[in-house]
Amino acid sequence: MTASNAYGEVPYCAMRAVERTVYDDLPYKSMPIEWTAPERLALASLLHGGPRARLNGYRVLELGCADGSNLIPMALFRPNATFVGVDSALSQIALADGRKKSLGLENVEFVSADLCDADKYVSREFDFIVAHGVFSWIPDATRNAMLEFCASRLRHNGLFYLNYNTYPGWHVRGLIRRLLLAKTHDGASLLERALLAQEVAAHLALSISPNEHPFTQLLVRELNFVSEHHPSYIAHEYLAANNRAYWRSEFLQLAGEYGFAYVADADFSYASGRMTPGAISQCLQPARSDQVIDEDVMDLLCYRQLHSPILCRAPLIRRPHSLAEFTDLTIASALSNCVTEGEGSNRFRHPSGYEVETKESGMQTVLTRLRRQWPKGMRIGDLFRDVASVMDDLKLLHRNGLVELRCLEACESHGSAELLNRVEAQQGNYVTTAYHTREVVPIEWRETSLATAGPETASHILAP
Repeated sequence: MTASNAYGEVPYCAMRAVERTVYDDLPYKSMPIEWTAPERLALASLLHGGPRARLNGYRVLELGCADGSNLIPMALFRPNATFVGVDSALSQIALADGRKKSLGLENVEFVSADLCDADKYVSREFDFIVAHGVFSWIPDATRNAMLEFCASRLRHNGLFYLNYNTYPGWHVRGLIRRLLLAKTHDGASLLERALLAQEVAAHLALSISPNEHPFTQLLVRELNFVSEHHPSYIAHEYLAANNRAYWRSEFLQLAGEYGFAYVADADFSYASGRMTPGAISQCLQPARSDQVIDEDVMDLLCYRQLHSPILCRAPLIRRPHSLAEFTDLTIASALSNCVTEGEGSNRFRHPSGYEVETKESGMQTVLTRLRRQWPKGMRIGDLFRDVASVMDDLKLLHRNGLVELRCLEACESHGSAELLNRVEAQQGNYVTTAYHTREVVPIEWRETSLATAGPETASHILAP
């Protein structure tokens, strides 16, 4: 088939022969990953001196898109961009395509293709490429084909996001994987093996005394992790044929061989993407004066198990953001005044429970004003007369997840967004916001979501 659509991609075709995959037999329970949103990747790159990716009329490619749970909300809230999703599981592409049509989306296309053949079905270049849950979970040959394909499709100043299991933290999880593979090899189906693995993990965790050796307690933590997560995650993380972890230095060398340079961790404003003060202190005091900071050592001290790097085309010449660029950013805040007896209004509490104390009345006024606007934000230059004097404080608050810096504000919601959210609530007890974050919904709203959405449309979206 040679015909292509307006996106330059060969459209999904049920008649094209595609081998059945384990993701057809047991689909992975996918959901929106907030830091894969284009504007979030662009912000991380800007704050780390990376490429300035365009945020007007951009193109996004997601590899391993599954049923579209990550890509469809992006497309719905970003009507001025175009999106393409690729997955090898034909059943998942069919589900994604059905959801797209039910929501009336015209700016997203789904393609069924193996990563080794993606270049035959996906053309043109992209400003953003996303591959969440792919890199560690495919054979080396497929991994190399994916890197070569992405190198040929990433536009100048474009950003490439992926994630992968990392050593040294994954050593322990790898041990649990080997144990569960041995204990479940007689299972008739992947789902049965996953459920059996959870039973085995729960039994082992309960059999260990709470006063055992610290290493044993680490194993208990991992065993509990297995028993508490969704069976589809356990199946594909612990029981799949392919799951390879990498040292950070090993990954960066491999990425460099395909012409990529490291920009930043996509989750840098979350605990998973930050080094603890103690770890940084250890690495900043090398044993010899000629040593440099070793990021593998930092991962060792922090027990890192997963990395979510942002890459760009090499070479990367870092360019710190200018005051003008920072001034044009938007800031949003959910910090609320801690107004209690004996305290002033200079203390603010985040919904997570963390508190921050402000010293300047101007900052207090801005935070109070932003709380009334939440979740919408305001342009930094419209809030502060002297942006330079507060820039470091705002970046610190953002780095610790207490405020949100944004490259741009989200589009207004519409009827299709409500329909999607009601289905999300019924299926996974979350709704996706215009900022690509997940919010928990009340139980009573979950129970009535499909009734208000309409049985015919809702069943079409839910159909496997």
